Amino acid sequence: MTIMTMNAKQLFVAMAVSATLVGSASAARLGDPASALFIKDWVKGKAVDVRDGKNIYVVEFWATWCGPCKVSIPHLTELQAKFKDKGVVFIGISDEPIATVKPFVDKMADKMAYTIACDDDRRSNAGYMEAFSQGGIPTAFIVGKDKKVLWFGHPMQDLEETLEKIIAGKYDIQDAIKKDEVRAQREDYARLSASGDPKAAELGRKLLAGMNNDVDGLVEFAFGIVANEQNKNRDFALANAALDKAEKTAGTKDSRILGARAIALFESGKPREGLALAKAAVANCKEPKTLPMYENFVKVMETRITEKPTAIP
Repeated sequence: MTIMTMNAKQLFVAMAVSATLVGSASAARLGDPASALFIKDWVKGKAVDVRDGKNIYVVEFWATWCGPCKVSIPHLTELQAKFKDKGVVFIGISDEPIATVKPFVDKMADKMAYTIACDDDRRSNAGYMEAFSQGGIPTAFIVGKDKKVLWFGHPMQDLEETLEKIIAGKYDIQDAIKKDEVRAQREDYARLSASGDPKAAELGRKLLAGMNNDVDGLVEFAFGIVANEQNKNRDFALANAALDKAEKTAGTKDSRILGARAIALFESGKPREGLALAKAAVANCKEPKTLPMYENFVKVMETRITEKPTAIP
C-alpha cells in the first residue's frame, strides 16, 4: 500500500543518504576525473571552473523545495567561512530556473554565503548525481586540486571531517575507493531487485555477510532498500536483518538504527509504529548535525497520517 504523496516521497528521497537511482548505467567511481560544470545562470558569486586545479571545490546539489537542503544551508555557510582561507570553494547547484532560485537566495542573504548556480538542462546533475547514481538531495561532492572526485555524500555528515583530512594531507583516497566499490555492489543489488531478478537475493545476502560490525554500512544498506519507493520489490526482511546485525554492535537505542527501522515500518504498512520509532530516533539522537533529519522523518510521517487517516491501519 502506497501511503506517500509526491511531496512526502520527495522528502524521503532527499533524506536518504545512500539512495540510488535504480537502473543507472553509471560507471563513475571515486578517484575519477571530475566532470565540468554546465551552468545556465550564476546566481550568487563568481563563475568557477572546478577543474582548474587551483582550489578544492565542494559541489552541492540542492533545491528550494527540499526541506533537508534548507537545514544544511547554514552548515555549508559555516564551512565556507571556516575553509575560505584554506582554498576551499563551495558551489550550490539547483536544477530549478533562476526565477525560482534567485528570490530564495536573496531572501537567505548572508545565511547562504557561498556560490549559487542554476544547472543547464541538468547537465551538471548528469556529470555528478547521475554519474555516481545518487538520487537524494542534498548531496555534495569534493573535487580536489588534482581535479578528481575525492568524496561524495550528505553534507551534514562527513563533509567537514573529510575536508580537514584532505587539507592536512591525511585523506586516504585508496581506502575511500575500496569502500566505494561496496557502493557499486549495492547499485547492482538495487538494479537486480528492482527488475525482480532472483539473483538479487543472493547478492543481498553476500553484501550483508561482508559488512560485519560496520554499523553505518549496515544502516545505509537497509535505508537504501526501504526508502526507495521506485523499487516495487523491496526486501524488507533483508533490510531488517541488516538492522538486526547493526543492533548487535550499536545497541537498541542507536538513532541511526531506529530511524531506518522507522522508515521500514512506515513503508511496509505500519505507519503508526514507524512514527513511534522515528520519535524514538529523535529522542536518542546525540549528534546535532543529524537530528534535523530524524525530525523531518517525524514531520513527514505525521503529515501523511493526518492527511489520510482512513488509509492507516
